[in-house]
Amino acid sequence: MVGSMAHDLRTPLMRLALLLQDAPDAIRHAGEAEIREIDQMAAGVLALVRDHSHTPKRQRLALRSLTETVVEEFADTGQDVSLLPGIDVEVEVDVPGIRRLLTNVIENAVVYGGEAHVELTATDEAAIVEVRDRGPGLAAGDLERVFEPFYRGEPSRNRKTGGIGLGLASARAIARAHGGDVTLANHSVGGLLALVTIPR
Repeated sequence: MVGSMAHDLRTPLMRLALLLQDAPDAIRHAGEAEIREIDQMAAGVLALVRDHSHTPKRQRLALRSLTETVVEEFADTGQDVSLLPGIDVEVEVDVPGIRRLLTNVIENAVVYGGEAHVELTATDEAAIVEVRDRGPGLAAGDLERVFEPFYRGEPSRNRKTGGIGLGLASARAIARAHGGDVTLANHSVGGLLALVTIPR
């Protein structure tokens, strides 16, 4: 139902955009900004519904190659994002889903911590992607709450300082659909550490 409502919002938003074309510039620009924000919220809800209900179609791949691609996309836009040297590990995953997961977790580190340093490790049971920033970290009570849909750890609620609060919820849904998880912890020397585990 929520997914259908989010999808159906697109039609009245398009009509509003057409109606605004003849409005004075100040009203048109403000209205278009509001429409973009609602459209982004609807897209986020649709993605979350998909990630909670989608049965992943899996294929085997080298996780390092996919992680490098995501990291390079951030670096190409001038973000301080890097992948540390290390191992590679093969996993059987839904490739678009894991790509969204990595993008969401890295983007969260960039938005709230200013940077993201990514490392790939593994155990006998799982591949582990560690994403570390050097931001302020989180209060202990927020380490789980930030995975709740629409909850944002940044208190101002300013869209310019963060998204709508669905990125980490979506990332965890994807990881758990694969039998893995996403967890957060404050690093011992500062910043936040996100651990993504994906069964091998």
